[in-house]
Amino acid sequence: MISTAEKHTLIYNDILTMSKSREGQAFPADNLFKGAWGALFYMFYYEQYIDDSLDHAVPLLEELYNKLEITQYSNFTYCNGLSGPFWLLHHLNKHEFIDLDIEDLASDFITAAIAESNYHLASRNFDFLHGSAGICNLLVSFAGRQDVREHLAHFVSSLEAFSVMTPKGRSVPMFYYHTDPPSEIGTDAFSLAHGTCSLQIILARIYKAGVAQEQCKRLIYETMEFVLNHEGKPDLETPIALYPSSLNIDGKPPAPSRISWCYGDVNVAIALWECGQLFKEEKWITRALDILRYSTKRNTLESGAVVDTCLCHGTAGNAAMYRRFWHATNDKLFYQCSEDWYNLTDDLVRFSEQKGEHGIRVWQGKDEQWQYRWDLLDGSAGTGLALISRSVSQPLPWDEFLLIS
Repeated sequence: MISTAEKHTLIYNDILTMSKSREGQAFPADNLFKGAWGALFYMFYYEQYIDDSLDHAVPLLEELYNKLEITQYSNFTYCNGLSGPFWLLHHLNKHEFIDLDIEDLASDFITAAIAESNYHLASRNFDFLHGSAGICNLLVSFAGRQDVREHLAHFVSSLEAFSVMTPKGRSVPMFYYHTDPPSEIGTDAFSLAHGTCSLQIILARIYKAGVAQEQCKRLIYETMEFVLNHEGKPDLETPIALYPSSLNIDGKPPAPSRISWCYGDVNVAIALWECGQLFKEEKWITRALDILRYSTKRNTLESGAVVDTCLCHGTAGNAAMYRRFWHATNDKLFYQCSEDWYNLTDDLVRFSEQKGEHGIRVWQGKDEQWQYRWDLLDGSAGTGLALISRSVSQPLPWDEFLLIS
């Protein structure tokens, strides 16, 4: 088995080689989750916490930044667009990896980002990765600007107008099934990637910025009621998910969710924890910890429904989430669960022996099946960040990009 130190070296050198070779279109420059900015993210943390003798990240940052263009055709979504790179610039500046005048740097970007966020709001697209919510999550950091504050208030009002009060609480049916033909009816997703949990955390951050506070608080409380009213019964003999990934449009019982960052129980716990801390709601904090403790029993590939190591829905993402809660609570159960997922990561990490094939082996669905990926969300850059958190004693802030902290 390859040691953790060797994995760090292999991931870093592979990304460095790729960044220099620019083989075809394998290293797209303009996004964070699937492109070069995600690889850059890993390089900065590697050079800060694993080998501080190296200095390749800053030159690559300068190169990537010089390639960024803001045009009328630019995409500003968080996953695939310019909000990702600007989020990373702000993150690196905030945590003193680099020194920038971020307010001046982002001025033109903010105006254009607000325009695209408005477009998504008009289309009722509140998605964190691919819609208005991800853009607004970045804009909160610039809430000192009047145009940003006005837009965040518009986001909150639009979200309330879109949502629906039910006997079980406030529903946010923003998740659309990928059906053929596409469904025109959305449903609720218990998700950080595409659903209610991400919106609750973003509303909490807008509240902390002093924008639309009464409305934000009410929406958080009402949507949290809806989420908690959809909790299933625990099975202590054979633990299964307490929450589904999403509700079925036809009202049939939904399938249990896996253990992952993108959907399910840990997502709900993170939203409860964040909002509970903000509003000093001890019952939410206690419920978050209860859900997490129950979920630690699903610490195998089979029980967690996990097949690879990626951050989004793999072992490394799970390890990082439980690591964060161990740091927050000092509960040894979370530390052990984190180690369980890290050990599974060690078992699953595979590098290609084919020249020109970069990253680690991950599952890309029934169509593409097993592929080698180096990106932040599904590949080696993200897995590498999670491994760095295992290698140092203090909690690291990289997981802010996933709303984990």
